Amino acid sequence: MELAGVSDLNWGDVMKETQIRTFLTCIRCKDETEHTITYLNEQISRVCCNACGKQLDFNIDISYEIYDEVLKRIRTKPTRMTEEYRNHLKQFLLSLPARILSKPYRVYRESKEIKGYFQKYNIRKK
Repeated sequence: MELAGVSDLNWGDVMKETQIRTFLTCIRCKDETEHTITYLNEQISRVCCNACGKQLDFNIDISYEIYDEVLKRIRTKPTRMTEEYRNHLKQFLLSLPARILSKPYRVYRESKEIKGYFQKYNIRKK
């Protein structure tokens, strides 16, 4: 398998969709052609032949993926804040009021991103 190119589509801190281009044997083309493999976090969600468009979608439990990512962030938050506090105390203290005020907007924006993932991956199940 040759790695032809990588592109990240990072739509927030909760989910990460990554696309990798590589050469695989296509069952429709019956030849080795370039394919795009799409990952949602660390799971393959789609494989698509770039030559003929043959596409294979994998069912992903989007609720579990989101729950798992949010749980990881909640568990690591105290450690991340402690590191930030120890490494950059002045910057941490100066940025804290703005971060507290902007948190509701950031949560709202993230919830819209999560809703988009639910729509995208639930449509593909049908």
